[in-house]
Amino acid sequence: MNRFIHTCIFLLILLPACKKSGDLVPQTRSFYMGTTPWPADFTAGELDSAYKFINEHCDIVSQHFDDGIPYEEAFYNRPWPANLLQDIQTRKTRVAAGKKTFLSVSALALTRVNKAEYYQNVPVTDSIRNYWRQQPFDNSKVVTAYINYISLLIDQFQPLYVNYGVESNSALWNAAQFLPYKNFLAQVYTQLKAKYPSIPFFISFMVDETAEGFNNAGQLLAYTDFTGLSAYPYTHVSSSANGNTDPKLFPAGFFERFINLAPAKPLAFAETGYIAEDLVIPAYSLNKQGNATWQKEYLEMVLKLCNDKKAKLFIWFCHKDYDAGNNTLRSLGLYQDLFGLWEDTGLKDENGRERPAYASWLQWMAKNRVP
Repeated sequence: MNRFIHTCIFLLILLPACKKSGDLVPQTRSFYMGTTPWPADFTAGELDSAYKFINEHCDIVSQHFDDGIPYEEAFYNRPWPANLLQDIQTRKTRVAAGKKTFLSVSALALTRVNKAEYYQNVPVTDSIRNYWRQQPFDNSKVVTAYINYISLLIDQFQPLYVNYGVESNSALWNAAQFLPYKNFLAQVYTQLKAKYPSIPFFISFMVDETAEGFNNAGQLLAYTDFTGLSAYPYTHVSSSANGNTDPKLFPAGFFERFINLAPAKPLAFAETGYIAEDLVIPAYSLNKQGNATWQKEYLEMVLKLCNDKKAKLFIWFCHKDYDAGNNTLRSLGLYQDLFGLWEDTGLKDENGRERPAYASWLQWMAKNRVP
């Protein structure tokens, strides 16, 4: 009997090691995990909730700036807009000590094919706004203003990584307009690398299946230290043409074709998310099915991909659905259909209930990060 017991114990120890390597659950992760502090509503309580999730369940915070550039102040070294400085201070004081920061800044408007507008709520004249609006992207003043603006943010946040060109490869770029933007990125990258040689700077690419978006990304590889990805596939992946967003149906190599553009460069998932409810936006002809199971499967799929590729970074955009925030914007007359695209991508639903993906997030966060 003792020999039988010993044999069973031996087999129990041996069997896990005999599994195929692809079946083993990784005990470590290579990448930092975090979210942005995007709140479920524009209230102190929901902002507290967003930072509570970051402070308790992330090891990095994505400080994402996508609300215009204070061109005049930045170029002429004039006092920064008061609301910008207040925003910076609020973000800094809310994050627990020891958390790393990922800085993500867009030089583009939300269309991702136009130069960013002037920073919001700044009392400058229309003539000043129009002057900066009319300048070509690669104008030396625009380049200098942007570098000075990002330098302010870098000096304040001391980030580990910087995405200085959020979603730069849109398939909708006109070739004549893309060229000055590419020249702009080349100048910004060179000068930022010289000024902050120890910080990795990268550009994020929107992952899609278009030849145009892929080719645009390929033209920008010289100006990025990482292969940065931005992915919300449920809106457009070909397998969802009939509305079914099951991630198991994604075409083969959906992410890998972008990763393989520069396989020697580290991977960074700069932002992603997945719907856990149906997405219906008639203005965009969107009628997509979503559920919490598919969201969980998507999250686990991309986390495993990141670990397999030894990624540096993984950012899920928001921790909780922001139905309430969109309702607030509607009441203020500020809502755009664009804001509905990510409304139901939270790890918690709008009532604060944890979805299955929430548990997956905690399981991966519990793994030791081994670069």
